[in-house]
Amino acid sequence: MRTSMIAGIVATGLFTATATAATVPFVEDFATDNANWRGLDEIGPLNWNAAGGPDGGSYASGDWNFLNDGAGEFRAPNKGHDAFDSSGDAFVGNWLSDGITSFSAQVRHNAPVPLTYYVRFATDTPGAAGIAVHPVPVAPNTWTTINIPIGDAFPFVTFEASNFATVFSAITKVQITLEVPGALAGVDQAYAFDVDKVSIVPEPTTLTLLSMLGLTLVRRR
Repeated sequence: MRTSMIAGIVATGLFTATATAATVPFVEDFATDNANWRGLDEIGPLNWNAAGGPDGGSYASGDWNFLNDGAGEFRAPNKGHDAFDSSGDAFVGNWLSDGITSFSAQVRHNAPVPLTYYVRFATDTPGAAGIAVHPVPVAPNTWTTINIPIGDAFPFVTFEASNFATVFSAITKVQITLEVPGALAGVDQAYAFDVDKVSIVPEPTTLTLLSMLGLTLVRRR
């Protein structure tokens, strides 16, 4: 299914290393810098912006020109990578044992047409990944929340050379991806692709246990 999408996304890569334990709950808000997140083809770090985010504060941004891209190809303008210690590897781990039930991010672009966004979750085993689609195209110049439930009942677009349990027990890559529309294919114009509030959230029971543990540690101190 969508072999051109799979090939395009694999070519641009993301978080790579042996998974241990993710940090949950966690929100990457790019408070002081780009948190070592990368842009397309990993050619350089994302730009950091001190103001203008969804809450008025900081955010990160990647630029891309569609001159050499064809309609239906896929590009990932915002991505972390544990080879670069993105977000301190907060997203790297066994999301199943860590109790993670939701991934979300706020995105914005200034292209002249709505764009369809995907998220690719992968391990460091070549080709092993799950791809999910945000069901509603993201309108231009509007901060939009992408939310992907993490569960085997969620309708992922495809699993590359793997399955849900294999991928989410060893997450090392998270890649925010978009599909090149016909209106932009071959257009010699750079556009900005912004990202903020990249988050992973545990199930309520896990969150309650974490809160109780925190209170216990405080009391002991």
